[in-house]
Amino acid sequence: MSARDCLEVRLPMYDWPEVRPATAKLEKALGKALAGRLGLAPERLKPWPVGMDLGEAWTRSDLLLTQTCGYPLTHGLRGKVRLVGAPHYSAPDCEGVSYRSRIVVRKDSRFRNLEDLRGSRAVFNSLDSQSGMNAFRHAIAPFAGGKPFFGRVMATGSHRASASAVVAGDADVACIDCVCWQLICNEVPGLADHLDAIAATAAVPGLPLITSLRFSVADEAAIAETVEEVFSAPETRKSRERLGIRGFSRLFFEDYAAIPAMEDEAVSQGYPDLL
Repeated sequence: MSARDCLEVRLPMYDWPEVRPATAKLEKALGKALAGRLGLAPERLKPWPVGMDLGEAWTRSDLLLTQTCGYPLTHGLRGKVRLVGAPHYSAPDCEGVSYRSRIVVRKDSRFRNLEDLRGSRAVFNSLDSQSGMNAFRHAIAPFAGGKPFFGRVMATGSHRASASAVVAGDADVACIDCVCWQLICNEVPGLADHLDAIAATAAVPGLPLITSLRFSVADEAAIAETVEEVFSAPETRKSRERLGIRGFSRLFFEDYAAIPAMEDEAVSQGYPDLL
């Protein structure tokens, strides 16, 4: 690739099949606006390689704009990417740029509070997830007493798969970020109908938008301004409403300090792992 080629904008973290058209329209609007702002010729925006791992994408020099999770951001990406900011979502348990996770069980289960979950079967999306693992661990730590808490813990690969595992009876509890929970309620009501949220985790800033270190600090500011404009433009209103996006804030690495602090609190209580 040439020095000015970039990957197209990609917003993969909440890109469920049901909302792919809205996500694609918003990605296209962001790409067009950013290309204009940064002086990139439209033909220099290249499709993402099929099957490219997100972890690889985050640190590519040709990255223009994508999403990561707060836990990878604070546990490996500092100094490797530029942080642009984060969207505001309209889902319950979102306030401004902050969001929480909901701890969910089957409606017909015996579990009514966190203490009831001792010895149960837990699932989470991935070990590097803030919403599915770190927030879950932080919520359980006060009840664990420095000992393993769950009878079994298993990774599923996604919040949607975690919810499905609970409904299917393959697990008892999952921790699902509130934007995914709203997607389940809106797009997969048959799944939501069988689930109850028995607790919410502490709040942290939402999923970060990042760009490549190839761009300057001035470019970073210009990218943030452009994203804010696109996220308030009348032309993107329908797509944003479909995705539950209602604003944007520019953020800095220090704004995500609550994420490693949650981990430190769990460790200090003798609960370093979600077990």
